[in-house]
Amino acid sequence: MKLKVLATALALLATSACVYADSEALNRIERLEQSQSTQHQLVVQNSNSSADASKAPASLKKPEKKALEPTVDQAKAAIIVANILTRFEYDKKPLDENMSQAVFKEYLKMMDPAKMYLLQSDINEFEPVRQNIHTMLMTGRLAPAFAMFEKYRDRVEQRFDHALALLDKPFNFDIEESFNLDRKKAEWASSDEQINDLWRKRIKNDYLRLKLAGSKDSVIVEKLKKRYINNRNQIMRMNGEDVAEMFLNAYGNSTDPHTSYYSPSSAKNFDVQISLSVDGIGAVLQKRDEYGQIREVVPGGPAAKSGQLNPGDRIVAVGQGESGPMEDVVDWRLDDIVKLIRGKRGTTVRIEIIPAERGMEGKHTTVSIVRQKVTMEDQAARYRIYEAGTDANKRKVGIITIPSFYEDFDAKARGESNYKSVTRDVRVILEKLDKEGVDGVLLDLRNNGGGSLSEAANLSGLFLGGPNPIVQVSTAEGTTSNVRSATGKIVWNKPVGVMVNRISASASEIFAAAIQDYGRGVVIGDPTWGKGSVQTIRGLDEFLRRHEGEELGSLKWTIQKFFRVNGSSTQEKGVVPDIVFPSAFDPTELGESSYENAMPWSKIAPTRYSGYDTLADKIGPLKTMHEQRAQQSDSWKLLLDELAYARKTSDKKVISLRYATRLDEREKMSAEQSQFEERRKKLGESDVNSFRLDDGLAAGEGNLTQELADEKKRKESLDIAIKEAANIVADLVDQK
Repeated sequence: MKLKVLATALALLATSACVYADSEALNRIERLEQSQSTQHQLVVQNSNSSADASKAPASLKKPEKKALEPTVDQAKAAIIVANILTRFEYDKKPLDENMSQAVFKEYLKMMDPAKMYLLQSDINEFEPVRQNIHTMLMTGRLAPAFAMFEKYRDRVEQRFDHALALLDKPFNFDIEESFNLDRKKAEWASSDEQINDLWRKRIKNDYLRLKLAGSKDSVIVEKLKKRYINNRNQIMRMNGEDVAEMFLNAYGNSTDPHTSYYSPSSAKNFDVQISLSVDGIGAVLQKRDEYGQIREVVPGGPAAKSGQLNPGDRIVAVGQGESGPMEDVVDWRLDDIVKLIRGKRGTTVRIEIIPAERGMEGKHTTVSIVRQKVTMEDQAARYRIYEAGTDANKRKVGIITIPSFYEDFDAKARGESNYKSVTRDVRVILEKLDKEGVDGVLLDLRNNGGGSLSEAANLSGLFLGGPNPIVQVSTAEGTTSNVRSATGKIVWNKPVGVMVNRISASASEIFAAAIQDYGRGVVIGDPTWGKGSVQTIRGLDEFLRRHEGEELGSLKWTIQKFFRVNGSSTQEKGVVPDIVFPSAFDPTELGESSYENAMPWSKIAPTRYSGYDTLADKIGPLKTMHEQRAQQSDSWKLLLDELAYARKTSDKKVISLRYATRLDEREKMSAEQSQFEERRKKLGESDVNSFRLDDGLAAGEGNLTQELADEKKRKESLDIAIKEAANIVADLVDQK
């Protein structure tokens, strides 16, 4: 048996090079394999008994706590991850005592980021683990990390049981005391008394938020009990796969902010996100109390075509095939429900539901649906045409929203002619816009966190032609090469604008930088995230000769750093727009520069490329026209006032727990927000981005119909900033 580790060039550039791990790593895995069959039996038993323990509603039954032990596969995964990251990550860091300290700190942060569960005495108890994580990872001995999680799980149970007991007693809202919402830099509580008082204040704030929103005391108590029971039960139901993933992610994140381990289940979900396709029924689920609930039905999917499932339906049980036994899924974790519903294309799944329109006491219905390939078009590129400019000189601007740089790698590898990709979708959109006589396009990349590197290059080619160098990539050894757009002619030769914000990252930054460096279009918005590194993702079973039933998960790790064609890195600094808009984000809290272990900015020699010389002289006049328009625009003034108000409210970290004080604050906030709404109404601006008073609800507790209506309205509406960006593109049209 050999442990094959792919070279960095193989991961991205599809070369055939590979290297082998040392013999000691091979011996560790071979020793682990000797007990593999027994371990797999234990996993199956745990899985079955977990299902049996999940049949009672959360309000009636606490989950059984089971001892968590790492499996052989998880131990193998740890060894392989350790070997890859110490040998082949771009910014290699030794797995030593210093790394142990970093992983320990990150693991605690993942479990208890607000320091609301564990005590200082628990941290002291974990001290031997802190000192030995490096040897644990290299040898695959994960039991101490699992023991840490079990202690955390015990504390979660204690804290929420304490919270439930407190709800049976009245709170005194007349005394002046406060609660700190930001506990990232807080010390660990030193005693049960201290942490119980923290929880008393947390629960009092949860209660007060609902009370200020107009809920009656009896309703508040019932809602909070359900919330706390559900939160407790979800943690208590975490399994060994979750724990191994968390711990290996703590290691990955400690080496590089963008290095991640995906458990076998998470790896499947990642594939869905990047390909925008999955074999299933075409329904989006959410957790609602103890039930999995249908949140959305994907248009064109099997569920939509059947007409049998609707938003709000609650799932009670799932059965496989036409006659397989129904498995009760009440109070199951959402991921586990999804696993049962997804499945092989062409197979049947039966789902027992409580239809939304019948209420909780309504008669159950069982629906039967044949699984098919589902494409999530609502997460794909979309467009609309907006008339920008002045009344006397209107210009048609096509606004193309691109949520991510998606690509169905598997379908492409299989040679499917209609595989999903952002470049293919945008090409179709551009051809439609050209036929409709659109004068210019604006690509909205706000909140686009990236995706496929090849898609970033090929999308650029629609505006630059190809093959052209789009981005330079450099290995840790200093070898530099160009990633080029696909061969082809320019699809869109009219004016182009690209809108970005602080959340635009990675592939978004590559695309925006290429458009800017070539002088092909104007970049608008606020400075981007600053992620200038390239990752690859590989299934860990690729590094071993597979055993039947073996699943090791996947690793995404950093293999290269990318540089703009002008030689500058986007790392930390991001892409600075040609025309900067006011930002809604705090750069100290969000962005690459906020990471303690982020790689520094650097620069290399520019590559040879031929840009457009005409745009440089136009940026100045475009800025001037924008500033003149902004000074005269009541809508722009509204945007600035709303951003200032949002920053003021978000900066407030310590809040009062006195009812009269909070009521006064709420009334002032309500008056301020009413003014914003009135201004929006008078200006004809959409209210989709306007402020809402806090309703005190957690995710999954609100009115689903209203939430879906708001989401639909948000997609269909144009905000003030995007309208002004379209005006800038219209100005660019007139500059030709």
